[in-house]
Amino acid sequence: MKPDYRVLLLALVLSIPSATGVASAQNLPRSLIQGEDDRTLVEERDFPWSAIGRLNSTLGPFCTGTLIGSQQVLTAAHCLWNKRTGAWLPPCALHFVLGYQRSGFLAHSLVVSYKLEGEHLPEANPARPELARDWAVLTLARDLSTVAKPIPVGPLDPERLGAYKAKGGTFVQAGYSRDRAHILSRHDNCSLAGFASSGRLVLHACDATFGDSGSPILLLLDDTYRIVAMHLATTGQDPAGIA
Repeated sequence: MKPDYRVLLLALVLSIPSATGVASAQNLPRSLIQGEDDRTLVEERDFPWSAIGRLNSTLGPFCTGTLIGSQQVLTAAHCLWNKRTGAWLPPCALHFVLGYQRSGFLAHSLVVSYKLEGEHLPEANPARPELARDWAVLTLARDLSTVAKPIPVGPLDPERLGAYKAKGGTFVQAGYSRDRAHILSRHDNCSLAGFASSGRLVLHACDATFGDSGSPILLLLDDTYRIVAMHLATTGQDPAGIA
């Protein structure tokens, strides 16, 4: 049975990809992270961190992607848009590096194809489509499931959010932030604050910034991790994140 990628529309979030691969924390707009910076570096390479990687492109900017199948990676659709040419990047311009950590990695693969939600995004401003449609599934040239276990996808809505919390579930966001471009960072026990767009988007207070586009928001419940949302955007408000 193939996973239903549409459950991810319950929680997506958009931050524009970084213009360069490396930047200092001082160069980041502080409005992107509200209050204390609660991110920590992820030195481990076990599950689920092993299934998260950096999505590089020939343009220079990078985003975050998550292995959800043997050759499938989930990321934000806007990471595939070339603002200079006003067109979608060809798959051959994309390179997924799994478990990237400083100068090392677990595996890597070129992208051979990808599928966008709805295929045709709004023409008025295709670089910033309706947020609930800002997701893509990449197909890799290589099977990476022999190196890292894919992370399963789980549903999220207001009723389930309450049930998850009642059972002791917590949420973790993990991605490659621009100011920490060469190692995965995560925000443990970050909060989800409410829903929008008929329950297809969720507001969150996880500390995400440029480069974290496409990064997963994971539910940790009964010692099991599942992707229940994907970071798409950051606002200057509180909570700052949309997923």
